[in-house]
Amino acid sequence: MRKITIVFLSILFAVFSASSGWAYSYNTGPYQEDGFTYQDDSFNDASGGNQYEVYRMGYTSDDSYLYFNMLTGLSQTGEGKSDSIEAGDLYVNVGGSHQSGYDGTGLEAEYASGNVFGLALTSHSGEMNNDMLVAYDYADWVQSSTKDDGYAWSAVEEGHLYNDAIFSTGIHENYSDATTMSGGDGGDDPFGNKNNLPAHIVQYNSDMGDQGGVSWNDLGMQNMGDDSRQVYEVSARMSLEALGLQGGGAFEFWWTMECGNDGMMIAGTVPAPTTTGTPEPGTMFLLGSGMVGLARYRKKFKKN
Repeated sequence: MRKITIVFLSILFAVFSASSGWAYSYNTGPYQEDGFTYQDDSFNDASGGNQYEVYRMGYTSDDSYLYFNMLTGLSQTGEGKSDSIEAGDLYVNVGGSHQSGYDGTGLEAEYASGNVFGLALTSHSGEMNNDMLVAYDYADWVQSSTKDDGYAWSAVEEGHLYNDAIFSTGIHENYSDATTMSGGDGGDDPFGNKNNLPAHIVQYNSDMGDQGGVSWNDLGMQNMGDDSRQVYEVSARMSLEALGLQGGGAFEFWWTMECGNDGMMIAGTVPAPTTTGTPEPGTMFLLGSGMVGLARYRKKFKKN
């Protein structure tokens, strides 16, 4: 009875400890947590305040899906101004990299080697960049009508995956990579400016369907290393079959908000599936012979 009581109290203490709070401590380099591989973004590198921060990004996979996870200060509905700074979509490059930039316009654009997908983290339509920029008159902000608006924007639905995706590059075009994220922002902007962080899906070849839902979990005020900040956890998944990763392979995730105040990427791999070889005929014969012998021995043992 005493042992049962001790075990029960131990379990109760563990449950209470797990639910008593949530705190985040920064790590250096890629690290594992809850089955995910994570990468931290530079702390306090976002322009404009904590609500524009991306804190970390991670991934994992199973036999069917590639999973995405992120912590950010921006809510799904965007920063609460009358014109609203919207959350961006998830850029996915399979087998290639966004770092080398891209050339061309529309569906003729070449982002780099690899296949580019976009996972819509919100539903949106219309020219997102122009919709916001009309409210501003800053000299260092480039009107998107002279840059990203060479595209005919297509409507997208939250949770849907789109192939051959083309992204806008964030409306604050004069941000340099030094102020948006460590490690660069994806190369030269094809529109002639500094910020090449992929923000919103603009065009695509085809809708590959709903991937099973996107969630933005409000974690409330959390200790983010130096002070208490509002934090949102973003989660999503994509079919390995849709991405062409059923046999394994490399990919990149990139995310930024519409304004381009901060952005992040993480590169990873989906392992090749493990296969169990079919036993050779000789092995099956030996296994069968052994089973027959065991059965005869058992029968003989019962008679004795």
